[in-house]
Amino acid sequence: MRQQAHTAVRISERGAATRTGLLAAAREVFTSVGFAQAGVTDIVTRAGASVGSLYHHFSGKADLYLVLFDDFQLELAERTRRAVHKARGSGVTDPKELFLAGATAYLDACIEERDLARLFVSGDGPPGFDLVMRRRTHDWAMRNVEFFARSAEPVDEALAVVLTGAMVMAVAEVSLGEDAGRMRRLADGVLKVMSRIENP
Repeated sequence: MRQQAHTAVRISERGAATRTGLLAAAREVFTSVGFAQAGVTDIVTRAGASVGSLYHHFSGKADLYLVLFDDFQLELAERTRRAVHKARGSGVTDPKELFLAGATAYLDACIEERDLARLFVSGDGPPGFDLVMRRRTHDWAMRNVEFFARSAEPVDEALAVVLTGAMVMAVAEVSLGEDAGRMRRLADGVLKVMSRIENP
């Protein structure tokens, strides 16, 4: 019985490693040639896996893309959460300052992982991905509205929408830029402008 359990754990670990390898390979292929030009055979070859193993873990190329997108969004959300938590811990209470702390972390991540961020704003995704992006942007705006509404110093809903819109444009610009230093300066400039926007 113990041997069977040990074997099951090894198979499970091997499956997780294969899945991780396929995602890493998909990231490399998508970011180098784009989604439309990427082939399943390119991905499995780079991963050292089989086509069958890809379809065991994913429903296809579009599924790989969407999982990469979801994982990236989770990473951005976690970085943002940590930055806001750290700002709160250092005594920041102003909701706009907390928003800007999170926005800084979010833009930093997009600059650091520009290859992946660029993939998702380039317009080269699976059919229907533009709708996924629109829904995520709407959800992001609504979360920001709720964030500001919960604060001790309420901020107008319009300000939350304007700041979110500015972030969407900033993310696209820093993700598509080639020079990391220039993109960082652009991000800093956008954040400075956002900090000057007054609550109506």
